[in-house]
Amino acid sequence: MIRNICFLQAPSESGLQYPDNMTVLPLSLALGVLAGYLRNKGIEVDLIDLNAGFSDKFSNDEDKKKLEICFDKEAVLSYLKGEDNQCIDSLIEYMLSEVDIDSYDSFGISIGADFSFVQIHCGFLIAKFLKSKYSKTVFIGGNNVSYLYIFRDVFLELWTAALQNLTFIIKGPGEEVIWDIIKGLNDGEDMDALVNIGGLVRLIGNEVVANAEYRPQVVRPDWEGLDIKYYKKYMCDDTTGDKKSERAASDNKVYVYKWPDTFIDSPGQLVNKYNKTKKAKDVLPRLIVPYIFNYNCPYNCAFCTQSDYDRGSVVGGQAEHVIEDIKALIEKYQTNYFYFLNNAFNYSAKFADTFCQEVRAQGIKLYWSDCGRFNNLTYERLKQMREAGCVKLTFGFETGSEKILKLIDKRLDLAHAEEVLKWCHELGIWCDIEVIVGLPHEFEEDFAATKSFLERNQKYINYIWINEYFVVPNSLIGRFPERYGIELIRDRTTYNDLLKNNLEYFQSGRIPSTQNAKIYGYNEINGRDYSQIVEENNRRIETLNKMQKMEFYEVSQFYKLFLNKK
Repeated sequence: MIRNICFLQAPSESGLQYPDNMTVLPLSLALGVLAGYLRNKGIEVDLIDLNAGFSDKFSNDEDKKKLEICFDKEAVLSYLKGEDNQCIDSLIEYMLSEVDIDSYDSFGISIGADFSFVQIHCGFLIAKFLKSKYSKTVFIGGNNVSYLYIFRDVFLELWTAALQNLTFIIKGPGEEVIWDIIKGLNDGEDMDALVNIGGLVRLIGNEVVANAEYRPQVVRPDWEGLDIKYYKKYMCDDTTGDKKSERAASDNKVYVYKWPDTFIDSPGQLVNKYNKTKKAKDVLPRLIVPYIFNYNCPYNCAFCTQSDYDRGSVVGGQAEHVIEDIKALIEKYQTNYFYFLNNAFNYSAKFADTFCQEVRAQGIKLYWSDCGRFNNLTYERLKQMREAGCVKLTFGFETGSEKILKLIDKRLDLAHAEEVLKWCHELGIWCDIEVIVGLPHEFEEDFAATKSFLERNQKYINYIWINEYFVVPNSLIGRFPERYGIELIRDRTTYNDLLKNNLEYFQSGRIPSTQNAKIYGYNEINGRDYSQIVEENNRRIETLNKMQKMEFYEVSQFYKLFLNKK
């Protein structure tokens, strides 16, 4: 009988950077959603993020060297197949030394979304350890399951070893899947029936297949029991209720939303380190709550995984319910700061209007950022959003070339996009822009159009997020490359190559980031080959990096100077 479950967040290289370089750990929204859903079903849930103590456990070179076994494919696969390996056993026991394993009926392992083989392999090894040594029911999920599935031809060896020895590997939303499996196990259902539950990945013959995913649900996240201190930022005290408080809130919005903070030495990381380590006056740790209330994009941009044929229709929460969740989260975590993590806040004009009207009508004090689509934004709607607490929007702009926009079916009116950027600037909403370099048939004139758009609107753009295009196999371009005038290079890299490169990253103290997703390449039919495309991409990325605001560099240098003072 399963009455309780402990969810473990598998550690990654990012955890080793905490707290010296990455001064705040990202709070897992997935763990909060799983806990919120299952607790409502009567299941006792504990949450443990193994990143929290990762840098302490592996603080010196000798300890870190023990993690290099995560890059030994043969050792990992053999262990998953049931072969003894004392080094792996010792490593996992050390990682789980503070977990009371016997007190839990089941475990959920999140292998996260870091494109990290430390995280992926650790997750699978922990799952096998718990199943083999303790006979625990184990569920495995996380965005990296989708990553491995998309490139399942590359990772067939890993999938085969995992699926032959671990039963419940979940692709997509996991909360309802886990609940249905727990119910089935508790009711004595046959395993042959349980493996047909939606979202489970299976091995049929030599083929890796996945049951149709469950539709995601809008769930109020609940991190009760998780030590929240690792995820708080040190911000100005804006709780005093006077004019000083107003200034503090204004400063906080700059620290939290304007300044990028997701990478080492970014200004947001450095100011947090300064506030924390220098004991700056009138600061206190505050949580910025991640929350999501719509899933699945209504558009079908050809480069994006959201154009996948098995993607479901848009799932969106009712504005009234979303607001009730937000009010409860404000009360529980004593914060007014949120990161909304939707495909687009304004996916529905009706939702956006109702949400903003209700926030203002109820007098909710709220600050938030989210992704947005240019399409249905008007000055009046943006004004409502600003009054409802919107501080920043990130737009998927991608390219300023009409030709490329048409090729990828972006459905973006560039003239309207410029109007939106100007309106946001006037209203006090910061705008970040996503740009993709290296889409098929992006020639010099196409890149020049992108550069020209950015230059014309430089005053209105806060930060440019620069992405080098890589082929996603389940996107429209990945599934029908000939429609887009390209031929895929499927054997550009291998599982072994990736592990070798990742070991070099690990030994040098770097984080692999999205490099691990750049598995496929492409040649243009009767056009450029992949090496030429990459060479041009590198030059264009360098050009765009020079267009970033000097403010961010100057802020980083300023705080580095103060942090280095003795």
